[in-house]
Amino acid sequence: MNQTVDVSQLPLRDIHLPGAIGWWPPALGWWLLAALVVAGLALYGLYWYRGRHRRVALRALVRVRAALEQGAEPVACLQYVSTTLRRFAMTSVATSRAEGLPADVPGLIGERWLRYLDSRWERSDFASGPGRQLLAAPYGRPNSIERMTALELTALCAAWLAAQPTRQRAPQALPSGG
Repeated sequence: MNQTVDVSQLPLRDIHLPGAIGWWPPALGWWLLAALVVAGLALYGLYWYRGRHRRVALRALVRVRAALEQGAEPVACLQYVSTTLRRFAMTSVATSRAEGLPADVPGLIGERWLRYLDSRWERSDFASGPGRQLLAAPYGRPNSIERMTALELTALCAAWLAAQPTRQRAPQALPSGG
């Protein structure tokens, strides 16, 4: 015998759905993604920070080029270009690993300075090209240098700056002489 059961009389409760899934705490994948984003931002910040000297020097050369194009005196502009290159070289050279002393960039003059500039990139435009004018041009009499020559030298120096790596590296040995 099968008795019929009145379902309404049973002490059953209705089906309850679980609550909405909260956004906190995030799953492990989101934590890993956040860590990757933070690490990427830190690396980019370090890269940006290491390139600050080059950016400042390039902006200075852009201002010199604009001044030359507007009619500024070429010798005065080339004095500023020479000073900018020397400052950049002094601030961007890594210390020598063997001695722990900075390279002798402030003491480089004449041919040794030009060879140093050429040693920092794959070209020889300073020692045997148009960059040789960097030796005498900043010390010339006013209006003794043509504006186009000054513009070419400024463009060469800007190309040299742009070719420099953002990370510091050990100085290369300079050829003796000069």
